[in-house]
Amino acid sequence: KILDAGGGIGRISIPLAKKGYKVFLLDISKTALNFAKQQAKKQGVLNRIEFIEGDVCNLKFKSNYFDLVIALRDVINYSLDSRKAANELMRVLKQDCYLIASVSNKTFWLTKVERWDYSLEKIKSLLATKSMLLESELKELFKGLKIEKVVGNGYCSGNIEEKYLNEDFLEIENIVGDDQELKFTCEYLVLVGKKHGWKSYFGWN
Repeated sequence: KILDAGGGIGRISIPLAKKGYKVFLLDISKTALNFAKQQAKKQGVLNRIEFIEGDVCNLKFKSNYFDLVIALRDVINYSLDSRKAANELMRVLKQDCYLIASVSNKTFWLTKVERWDYSLEKIKSLLATKSMLLESELKELFKGLKIEKVVGNGYCSGNIEEKYLNEDFLEIENIVGDDQELKFTCEYLVLVGKKHGWKSYFGWN
């Protein structure tokens, strides 16, 4: 069972369902979920996805329930309490299983003031509504996990106009995102962590 927290219109859930996985798509937006349902039906995977309207800060699942938890893009950034959101995501993850989560990279955003036309009011508004984190803050948020790596994502989308983007830039994305110094130029930081369990305790995996 996979939790796609803040999965919106199903960009991740639907491909996973097509590969045969059972996916729980959770989002706070009923409009996004309805659209995801339509797309899932068109692609023949409606029966493999559970669509759940809910808040990532208050997950209605029992503890140690999912084999994989995914929380990508802005679900944590826009949650009312990023600490509570992180704790809930870790709580519902099974022991010895993986969580993949991303947050907006504070270093990237604070050096991109031209995105807001150098408007102080726009910058204040974004900082007030969107939680942006440094790598150290992201690791602190998920300190309950064994953190295996933190990479960058969104270098091209964050720095190059969309009309110029194509598949040729994927290699650049991977090179920059994996580089320990260059990853801070990426729009998002992506954390991969494993929940400690009895197997990990005994060093069996």
